[in-house]
Amino acid sequence: MKHKYQLALILGLFYRTVLFAGNINYPAGARSSSLASASVSLTDVWSSFNNQAGLAFLKTPALGFHYENKFLVKEFALQAGAVALPVKPGTAALSYRYFGFSRYHEAKVGLAYAMKLHRNVSAGVQVNYQQTYMAEGYGSYQALTVEIGLMYTPVENLFIGAHVFNPNRSKSNAIQEEYIPTVYRIGAGYNLFNKATLLFETEKDLQRPAVFKGGLEINALKNLDFRVGFGSDYVEYTFGLGYKSRRLNFDLAFSHHYILGFTPHASITFNIGR
Repeated sequence: MKHKYQLALILGLFYRTVLFAGNINYPAGARSSSLASASVSLTDVWSSFNNQAGLAFLKTPALGFHYENKFLVKEFALQAGAVALPVKPGTAALSYRYFGFSRYHEAKVGLAYAMKLHRNVSAGVQVNYQQTYMAEGYGSYQALTVEIGLMYTPVENLFIGAHVFNPNRSKSNAIQEEYIPTVYRIGAGYNLFNKATLLFETEKDLQRPAVFKGGLEINALKNLDFRVGFGSDYVEYTFGLGYKSRRLNFDLAFSHHYILGFTPHASITFNIGR
């Protein structure tokens, strides 16, 4: 009975989100997830979801896969993949994300390009094709969205990032006036003595109050990172760890929603040609 109650609550909250917002720009990458998604100033293959300007700092091709099971409900699984390829004078990336189950799902395919505008300034842009399917007669809807990102390094070890999703105000339903959320993010990361990274970020959806989040990544061992994060939104806290080698990175994270409980996240990244 308790399980049925929890599932009913989740479905109720979920369909409320779907009908009035939908097409949330879910972040990807367990490293980001373990840091409360304070990832606008990170630079890795998952920048294709979190801030495309970070792709400009990649020196070799990279391929990543991500999976998470939101609130431990199989119908709310999120799967994502990304491939990034440095091509002078910048980096191109292709990404894919799928969220949901047979009766409701969202799919997003994005094509990005990023490059350095100056030694310490980079910019990235991405065009997405998004599709949403809803059962019970709601049908299927498509939309084109845009993402724009900037990164700036004013001094050594300090990274400042800014990102906007859907500034073109695409609609999720062409018949009704239902817009895909437009979200602005700005944040910074500071590398402390090459042993830790401190991250802060603010996120503002045009239809919701601002969200504040932060994270700390500690390089405790040569190939092992420990991470914690905190957010002012429904996700209260996050934690995780990451293993990194020359060609392979594996990241594991857990986030906690104060009503719906825990979500596990896992990612694997292959660094090609290092």
